[in-house]
Amino acid sequence: MKWLDEVIKEEDSLTQILSFPEYMEVFEKNPRGECRTCSIYLKDMFDYFGKTERGGFKLFTRDHTNASAVYGQIKTQNDIYQNLKNFIEEGHNNKFILLVGPNGSSKSSLVKKIMLGAEDYSKSDDGALYTFSWIFPIENYVKGSLGLASNSKSKDLNSFAKLDDQDISAILTSELKDHPILLLPLESRKKLIDELLMDFPDILESVQKSYLYNGDLSKRNRMIFDALLKSYKGNYTEVFKHIRVERFTINKRYSIGAATIEPQMHVDARLQQITMDKRLASLPPSLQSLNLFNLNGEIVLSNRGILEYSDLLKRPLDTYKYLLMTMESRSINLQGILTELDIFFIGSSNEVHFSAFQQHPDFNSFKGRFNFIRVPYLLNYKDEVSIYQEQLNNIKDKTHFEPHALEALCLWSVMTRLRASQAKNYKDKKLGLIVEKMNPLEKALYLSDLTIPEHCNTEQRQRLKQGLDTVLDEYINDPLYQGKFGISPREIKQLIYEISSSEKNVSFVEIIDYLKELIEKKMQYDFLNIAAQGDYHNNAKFLEYLEEHCLKMFDNELRDSLGLVDDRSYEDYIRKYVLHINALIKGEKIKNTVTGKYESSDMFFIKEFESNINLKENPEKFRSHLISKLGAFYLDNPGKEIIYVEVFAHLAKSLQESFRQEQKKLIDKISNNLVFYKLDEDKGDGDKMAINKEAKEMISNILDNLVNKYNYSPRGALNLTKQVIKRYYEKG
Repeated sequence: MKWLDEVIKEEDSLTQILSFPEYMEVFEKNPRGECRTCSIYLKDMFDYFGKTERGGFKLFTRDHTNASAVYGQIKTQNDIYQNLKNFIEEGHNNKFILLVGPNGSSKSSLVKKIMLGAEDYSKSDDGALYTFSWIFPIENYVKGSLGLASNSKSKDLNSFAKLDDQDISAILTSELKDHPILLLPLESRKKLIDELLMDFPDILESVQKSYLYNGDLSKRNRMIFDALLKSYKGNYTEVFKHIRVERFTINKRYSIGAATIEPQMHVDARLQQITMDKRLASLPPSLQSLNLFNLNGEIVLSNRGILEYSDLLKRPLDTYKYLLMTMESRSINLQGILTELDIFFIGSSNEVHFSAFQQHPDFNSFKGRFNFIRVPYLLNYKDEVSIYQEQLNNIKDKTHFEPHALEALCLWSVMTRLRASQAKNYKDKKLGLIVEKMNPLEKALYLSDLTIPEHCNTEQRQRLKQGLDTVLDEYINDPLYQGKFGISPREIKQLIYEISSSEKNVSFVEIIDYLKELIEKKMQYDFLNIAAQGDYHNNAKFLEYLEEHCLKMFDNELRDSLGLVDDRSYEDYIRKYVLHINALIKGEKIKNTVTGKYESSDMFFIKEFESNINLKENPEKFRSHLISKLGAFYLDNPGKEIIYVEVFAHLAKSLQESFRQEQKKLIDKISNNLVFYKLDEDKGDGDKMAINKEAKEMISNILDNLVNKYNYSPRGALNLTKQVIKRYYEKG
C-alpha cells in the first residue's frame, strides 16, 4: 500500500486547513511569498521553472499530457514576462495582453502552458496559495449571541476551523478566493506588511500599490465580517474564530484560478442572491437579515489567477468594453457591487480580426489599455522540426521518415514565411547588402543556426554573426512582417499525415515531390498567391534550392560512409598557418622546432594553405581578418585554450572540401560500382551479377554505414544513393 501512503501525503499537502492564527504564523515566516499579487506570483512561476540556453522559458516545453510543448516564440515569451514585470511596478495588472498572429501560430498554446505551469507551481511549496471560508458551528458550540441557541452551553474553542462536518451548521466560501490578509483592519495590515517586507524593498514598493495593502474584502465577505463584528461587540478574536484558511491550487480544467472565455456570446460574471436559499437557513439571524449575493462566472472563477479570452475580437465590441474600466480601476461593477479583481488578463486574435479592429473608431480607446504582442509563425526551422517529432513517433510503425525529410519540409515552410531583405532597411549598409544577396534557403539557414553562406568572405561572416537580431527585426514594425504569412503548422501536420498514408519510406525526395504538387493548389493556400520578389515567394525556386541542399547533405554522409576519412590534422595545419601569417604581419621570425633557429615565415607553406582553401579574396586582407578574429577570441575568452578548428570552422570545412576534390577519381570509381549494385538488386538471385562479390560486399558495407550511423532505412539509403549518383557522378 505504498502508493496509498504517497497519495495521502500529496493530498495532505494540498488540502491544508489552518485557523486564522495559524495562517498568520505562516504569513510572518514567509511574508514575501504570502504578499504576492497575481503578477508577482506568475513572474515567480516563470522564474521557478527557469530559462533555456537560448533565453526562452522552460515552462513552455514542459511535459503535459493534454498540452503539447511550445517551441520557439522566445521573443513572445520574453514580452509576456516583461509585461508581468511592468505590472509589478504598477502594483496591478493594468493592461490587457492580446496575442496577435496568424491562425495556428500557437497563441492559445502559449496561454495554456502558462495556465498549466501555474497549476503545477501552485502544487509546490514555493507556490502555495491560500484563501478562506466562513465556518458556523452547530448549537452545541455557541450561545444565543449568534441566534443559534440560547440555552446550550458553549465550548471554549480558539477556532472553528477544524470542526468535523457534523459539528458545522453552515459554510460560506469566498467565491473570489479573497486573500486571508484582507481580514486584518486596513491600518494594522499596512503596518504589518511594512514591517515584514522591510528586507524586500522591491516587493514592498509593489505591494504598497496593490489591493493587498490598500484594498478590502469582497462585498459579501465584508458584510459577513461587519455583521459578526457587530454581533460580538467589536471583538475581533471572536470573529476570527469563524475563519478557516484553506490552501487552493490553480486548476484549468475546473476553472479554479484559470478560466477561458470562448468567443460565443454569454455573460462573463453574474450575481445570485443566496440568503433566500433554504439550505442556508441555519445561518445566524444577524446574517440572514443581510442581502447576501453569490458571484459567479469566468471572471469570478479566475480571480487571483489567469483569465483567457479566446479569439477576443470575434465578439462584438460592446461585449468587452467593460475591460477598459476594469484595466484602469482593477475592479468590475456588477449591478452596483464594485468588486476588486486580481487577474492576469490575456487573450488572442488572428490577424484578420485584428486588422478590422484597428479600423474601428474606438480602437484608440482600447489601445491605451491593451498591450499587443505578436505571435508569428516560426522562422527557425529547427524549432519547427521539434513541433512534429511527437507526430512522427506516433506513425513510426507504419512510415519511416528518413533523415533530412522532416528538415526539408520545415525549411520549406520557413521559406514561405520570409521576405526579401533590402539594404535600405539597415543602418549598417554593409550588413544590409550582405543579407540582400541571400537567397531564401540561405536566409532560412542563417536565421535558424547562424549558418553563413559559403560565398561570404571573412569580414562578411563577422558582420552576419553579429547582426542576427538586426536581420530578424528588419520587418518587425511592418504590417507585412515575416511570419505573418506562409504555411501554418496545422497545415504541415495534415501534410505529414497525407504523405505517411501513401508512403512507407519518406525521404526528402518524396517530400519535394509532394510539395511540387502542393504549390499548384493556389486556391487552397493564400501564400501561394503572393507575387514573387526575386527568389522570394517563388515556391518553385524554393524546391530547387531545397533539393540541391538535401542532396549535398546526403552526399557528405555518403562520402563519409565510403570510408574516405581525411586523417590530416586540421588543428595542427590551421595552427601552423596562423602562426606563420601572424609572424609575417608583425615582421617577426619563428623558431624552427628542429634546428632551434629563428627563421622567416614560410611563404611557400602559406600560399599552399591558401590554395587548398581556394582563397579568392585579397590574401593580405584575409590574413589580417584572421589575426583580428583571434585577438577578439582572446579578449572574449581570457585564459581559455584556443581550438583552431572551432574558432576557424570555415577553414576546416574548406580544407575538407579540398581533400574531397583530391579523391574525386576514387569517388567516381565507387560511384560506378554503386550503379551496378543497384542493377544487381533489381535482378533475381539466379541472374548473373553485374559486379563481383568483393565490390558488392563493399557497397553493402557502405549502405550498412548509412543505416547504422545516420539512421537511414536500407531502402532509403539505396534510393538516395541512386539520386546522388545520378545528380553528381553519372557521365553525360
